[in-house]
Amino acid sequence: MTMFHQTFEEMVRFASANDFMEELKTARKEYERRTGELFETDPGFERRIAGFLEWYVLDRALSFAPNKTPALLYIESVTPTLTTPDLNRLRSMTHTSLSLFEFRRAKEERLQVLNLLTDERIEVLERRKPLGMERGDIFEGRLIPHDDHLLFTDSLTFHPRDARRSILKAAKTFRKSITKPTQLDFVHRIAYLTNRCERYKHLKPLQIFAELVENPLQPAVSA
Repeated sequence: MTMFHQTFEEMVRFASANDFMEELKTARKEYERRTGELFETDPGFERRIAGFLEWYVLDRALSFAPNKTPALLYIESVTPTLTTPDLNRLRSMTHTSLSLFEFRRAKEERLQVLNLLTDERIEVLERRKPLGMERGDIFEGRLIPHDDHLLFTDSLTFHPRDARRSILKAAKTFRKSITKPTQLDFVHRIAYLTNRCERYKHLKPLQIFAELVENPLQPAVSA
């Protein structure tokens, strides 16, 4: 995972300097519309900023370079200096996947999880089980292919346990539906509701997630 961290930090620096400054500001506003406002005083601020940067660098197409993410532009800029194996390893970082997962169990150095949006059982290389994770917990995670393994980035978001049934029901509808929002939109909508749960402690998660049950395929707000 060290290589991912180092390379990703280089990508972030590349995508935050000079001509990218305004793009970064615009992207943050868009991310807040999609997943909820970011406040430095929030307990989960660092995790959410990490999630924002991953989305900005790895998922979001640039306004001035259609169909290209900052990650792709970065790779183009360093391609002449890399060997073929290093270039292939770098390109694998553009094949990440943000999804919703249900934790099943930890075995040796692997987490066994179920991808709720594809109904696929997956083993993820993880030397330590995240603190407090229990069987059945639902979380947002980004999978990274690395050599012959799959890894999670550090920006795991755990969703309220009281909203578990609501999320499972919506995920089932998502899987079975032909006409539906993108997987990224669906994940961000769940993140938005979880952020509201964290902000409005006086409301029960079931109250906040009621709109998901009523309209599970409503896309995330993007503009």
